[in-house]
Amino acid sequence: MKLLRDKSFSTQILILYETYIELHSKLTPIAEKIGITQQAVSEYMKLLIKEKLVQKKDGKYKPTVKGIYLLQQELSNLKQFVEERIVKLSLIKNDVALAKTQIKSGQKLALFMEDGWLVAYGNRKSSSTGMANNNAKIGEYVYLGNLSGIIDHIIGKIYYYELPNPFTLKQNHMDIKLLKNQILKKNIDRIGILDIVAKSLCRNLGIKPDFEFGVTYAAIDAAQRGLNTAIFGYEDKIRESLKNFQNFNEIYTEKINYELISIK
Repeated sequence: MKLLRDKSFSTQILILYETYIELHSKLTPIAEKIGITQQAVSEYMKLLIKEKLVQKKDGKYKPTVKGIYLLQQELSNLKQFVEERIVKLSLIKNDVALAKTQIKSGQKLALFMEDGWLVAYGNRKSSSTGMANNNAKIGEYVYLGNLSGIIDHIIGKIYYYELPNPFTLKQNHMDIKLLKNQILKKNIDRIGILDIVAKSLCRNLGIKPDFEFGVTYAAIDAAQRGLNTAIFGYEDKIRESLKNFQNFNEIYTEKINYELISIK
């Protein structure tokens, strides 16, 4: 968008706007309002007059019909641009959290992400706060309003464990004990499986998987909540999941890190 990319053009639009909302016979007030020198305003004004966007009539600077049209067009485009981005930001004004202390309605609360869930404390400080709209005991939910700030938490990581192809029968030769130790060292919070091979492996590991369906997006959601996920599957299923994950990661502002680990 030119208005945001081109500093010279955006300054001209600001000057044009000042001539629209108030008649000026001198350039100093304009310079003071938009925060540039009078000399710079003078140079831009010459350009605006040359482009027939501004005219000087009766000793005062006024936008022309062409100038007003340009101003309306650019501000309208800016408004649409901002509104679209605000929607994509998914700004939240209200939410529900788990009470970690005794809470009273109207109380200001400190918000945190713990084990992937939003929790509220009445006796702590946080970069994110909200106002309680109901009384709540420890372990009950509290309805939050007046949310402000951003919850300070680290984005989780996804570990892809690529298992041997089931048609090679190599899975019978995997060192189950070694693999389990490796998983424990990774600080895994959730386990996802993509196929029967992975389900069988988890059974041998003595692990109950958390996700069996919609695994890729469940892992992404878990990572956004600050949790690390291990995803098990053989080559074809892993590649399919990775493709979907990478497509998501391309449009996500905070990238989710992943690691591909081949179990041969």
